[in-house]
Amino acid sequence: MTFCSYKLSGDRVGQRARGKKEMLRMWRMGLAVMVAAGLYGATGSAQAKELSDKSVKILMDYAWTILPAKFTMPDRRVVEVDKKHKKKETMVPPEVGREIIQTGYFSAQAQLCEMWEEQTQNYDAMIRIQRAKHNWTDQQLLYITTLHRMTIHMAAGKLKVTEKNGERQVSLEPIEPSKDTCNDEKRAKVKAAVAANIKEALALAPPKKSAVQPTQGVVPASQKK
Repeated sequence: MTFCSYKLSGDRVGQRARGKKEMLRMWRMGLAVMVAAGLYGATGSAQAKELSDKSVKILMDYAWTILPAKFTMPDRRVVEVDKKHKKKETMVPPEVGREIIQTGYFSAQAQLCEMWEEQTQNYDAMIRIQRAKHNWTDQQLLYITTLHRMTIHMAAGKLKVTEKNGERQVSLEPIEPSKDTCNDEKRAKVKAAVAANIKEALALAPPKKSAVQPTQGVVPASQKK
């Protein structure tokens, strides 16, 4: 009797674990759909508000999970993040997170459609806008870049969320372009969104004729193709 009772208990634990894993998978897919529904067709801040506050918070928390504690910048400066004690000081306000997620969504569509120039322009414009609007620290800019990169993978269906030993783990899977889903309408929406982003960036921070154009900051690996 004891052996049978133990076996049944183990089966139940296994079923719960499998159920939890499936629930995470379905929930992740649902989040991607919600974000896409909230941002598809959005080319301005008004439309971006269609994304729920809960979805924004979830994505921002995911970005914090994968944010590196130490990162070497292109100029060889090392940025360190105190992930144990400085979460509040490193993360940006939700309204800013919403803007980054919107930009990341269209960067994802650009990547899926192999619109590499538009993807780079979209990211560069985002960084210029954020630097013009706010006096972010290096740690906050690193977080912004991480949120943008994570949104790209989420929108492309390549964000994996699992649990191990009671802790949530977020990983980014490789993205493969998908020309089959890149119709003229989608490409036009991407171009319009990127153009709007560039227009805002130029209005906030006009390029100086005698100066080198603003640096790109930390370019995510998914954008280096």
